[in-house]
Amino acid sequence: MSRLEPLTVPAPRPSADSTPQARFHDVEIILPQQDSPAAAQMICEIFCAANDLFPDSGYRTAVRNLSSQMRTVPAGWKPQSVIFLGGISSRWPLNSGEKASLQRICRQAQRCLFAGSAIFLLAESGLQAASETAVHSNFAAAAEEEQLICAPAGTLTTAAGRISTAVSSFAALRLLAGFLRADRGPFIADAVCDYLGLAFGPASEQSKISLQLRQTAGGDALIVKILDLMQQNLEEPLLIRDIAQQAGVSPRKLERRFQQKTRTSPLAVYRKLRIEKARQLLLHTTLPLADIVAATGFGSRSSLTEWFKREYKTSPQAFRKQYYTDRHPAGSAA
Repeated sequence: MSRLEPLTVPAPRPSADSTPQARFHDVEIILPQQDSPAAAQMICEIFCAANDLFPDSGYRTAVRNLSSQMRTVPAGWKPQSVIFLGGISSRWPLNSGEKASLQRICRQAQRCLFAGSAIFLLAESGLQAASETAVHSNFAAAAEEEQLICAPAGTLTTAAGRISTAVSSFAALRLLAGFLRADRGPFIADAVCDYLGLAFGPASEQSKISLQLRQTAGGDALIVKILDLMQQNLEEPLLIRDIAQQAGVSPRKLERRFQQKTRTSPLAVYRKLRIEKARQLLLHTTLPLADIVAATGFGSRSSLTEWFKREYKTSPQAFRKQYYTDRHPAGSAA
């Protein structure tokens, strides 16, 4: 079963006599005190989809915070997965009362994922180790000040033992796909990702723009390599000079090759790939626009809206609304 609960103390679990307890996998999603449970909807979708497609998957999700109520959780409470879900715009505020809750949760959980600003909880959790942490660019300076071992720029996720980190809630979906794979096998994990319209890694990307450019460029090795780099870095776009450096060429040579082979610039292509990804997420997921902005590296709703309108002659919100209206016209049978 799966649920999106209010931020309350977990209820005691059914005994082994009445429920096949071994089949259940409890997932606790912890949010900052000021956040609404709706902020966790994107994460819940993963586990809800697993249960919808495969009813015996047995995931149970609950959304909570680190309020003082969490100190009174039942003695037998031992969630398999705990996901600390922070934003990417401001630090996660933690008061002294919440620190004890954090430490208890982390001691009892079988695995912990820290996303976005939640990485700053690592030092207080007792889990911080000499391993790299995926840090959003907004927090890079603060993370260095707090002596976190930051993974190289552009790293979206890290995993070491039972601790995982992600630069954002959207990047965390990559790790959750891995959790599903470890828990229930690759078939279920891949089916859930396909069902939700999620594709991770260059081999699984379904990009019409990329395929067309590869064909136009005649399979040019440099163009193909650059397109793969771009698709791997849609959430936190790299500078063109950084892409050129990773490809082992100068920015000038990169610009010339794109003009020669595709008759456009790498910057324009990169932007089109991100707009295309936004379109896919609007069509195939229920993610709120704020999460789609984060997933495509546009920085703000206004920026995404401006470029989306240039490409599709309508706003992202109107595009999604029209899509669902076309699929479910008024008066049609359910």
